Amino acid sequence: ILATGCRISELMGANWEHVDFEALTWHLPETKNQRTHTIHLSPYAKQLFLQLFELRTSDTRPGEKPLPWVFPNKSKKGPVCIKSFGKQLSDRQRPPEKQMANRTSSTDALTLQGGHWTAHDLRRTTATTMAILGVSTDVIDECLNHVIASKVARVYIHNRRLGQQAEAFDLLGSKLSEWIPA
Repeated sequence: ILATGCRISELMGANWEHVDFEALTWHLPETKNQRTHTIHLSPYAKQLFLQLFELRTSDTRPGEKPLPWVFPNKSKKGPVCIKSFGKQLSDRQRPPEKQMANRTSSTDALTLQGGHWTAHDLRRTTATTMAILGVSTDVIDECLNHVIASKVARVYIHNRRLGQQAEAFDLLGSKLSEWIPA
């Protein structure tokens, strides 16, 4: 989420057919606002997707067709449920004494000093980091696939600023690679 600015529903529903490693893009045909969206994959984001792709191929048995989802569920019949992801994220931010029965023992694995956080906080951090790096608000809005607030702009401006989005994602990826090696 940090590297792409996507929504958790978009990430959990991601299909490999929409990831293009050569073009460095991840296409989202369905989004919350019913507006298709193509995310530029920075070298950092590409590396993360490649790691996930390697997991996909290493988990496939000979003669078995690889699963289409970037994040398949346990039954391998669909993608990971957003609610399940949220619960797992929350479970890993509990104090050890508050571990829930039949859940992870890694209760405090994702605990941060600032307190409890959600997947949406990562999306907000993406936008904030882009702003700190000097990316304009209108380009950040396009990177996050926000509906343009101005009705006039929505009607008259149809340029999604793909080149500027690519530059913004590359800047973000460079900063993330300093903070969190891929």
